[in-house]
Amino acid sequence: MLVMNTSADIFFVISSVGFVVLWILVAIVLMYILRAFHTFSRILKIVEKDINAISDTTRELIDDMQESSVYKFLFGRKKVKKTVKSE
Repeated sequence: MLVMNTSADIFFVISSVGFVVLWILVAIVLMYILRAFHTFSRILKIVEKDINAISDTTRELIDDMQESSVYKFLFGRKKVKKTVKSE
């Protein structure tokens, strides 16, 4: 039989129960944070894959545009002047 004679025993029981409840709540919060990080990581992987695909497509479009006759007519290729180094 549980007999509580002093206020110290009551404090011990209340603080023990509070400590256990607090750590259960902390564990639940940590679980939700870890799930959120996992979801965020999956989203970042998908976005990174899509950005790489868009980058490749954009590079192809730029190359096609630079090879077009209109682009060459408007901008042409600049002649590179060779400089002679004097010693």
